[in-house]
Amino acid sequence: MTPAIEVRGARKAYDGRQVLRGVDLTVAPGERVALVGPNGSGKTTLMRAILGMVRADGWIRVGGADPWLDHAAALRDVAYVPQRAPALAAPIGELVTTWATVRAVPESTLRASGKDLGLDIDALAKVRFTALSGGMQQKLLAAMALASGASVLCFDEPTANLDPAARRVFLDALATRTPAPTILLSSHRIEELRELVDRVIVLADGEVAFDGRLDVFLADPELANAVGLDPDPLRRRLA
Repeated sequence: MTPAIEVRGARKAYDGRQVLRGVDLTVAPGERVALVGPNGSGKTTLMRAILGMVRADGWIRVGGADPWLDHAAALRDVAYVPQRAPALAAPIGELVTTWATVRAVPESTLRASGKDLGLDIDALAKVRFTALSGGMQQKLLAAMALASGASVLCFDEPTANLDPAARRVFLDALATRTPAPTILLSSHRIEELRELVDRVIVLADGEVAFDGRLDVFLADPELANAVGLDPDPLRRRLA
């Protein structure tokens, strides 16, 4: 079976600073993986390389296709929620129509997803995306990902700007979706991942410091401390 995501020897440098140092990882179809680590560890750069947004040295495949050289084929069945929303100047109504056309998904499906997250898309039809608050922008992007039907979901801190009610809806929707999508989730909110994630990949200084089950990671205080996470509160919240 072709891996959903495959990375071999990924390396990336910015201004002479090595951000990724030979990262290897494989995510199987339907697998749910958390990508964690301290700020500056390379999580966002790795995510952007997997999505073909930056070019990295090494071997990267999404659904068997190279996301940099064959962007359309690699990302045909991928949805992404970034940590920072793009500066889109178009009105929400135009964005919704374009999204629905590209995804071949009824606009009503997106409106329903937005409503679940507390976002009235119709009321915002003439409002430019850049005029929305950070929380509303993230709700729209999250609604698009949930409504897309994509089999691979890549999230970079997707709940950072969501209110508690929307965060709960978002996580519940991911946990109960069928068929189960492949999830690669970069997050500092380990305590929220219990129902979503079976596996944790820890990046530290651009390298994989740990790749294994969530419970094994939490049982290793030294590992958690090494990547800037306090294991005791995490274990209490996940108990």
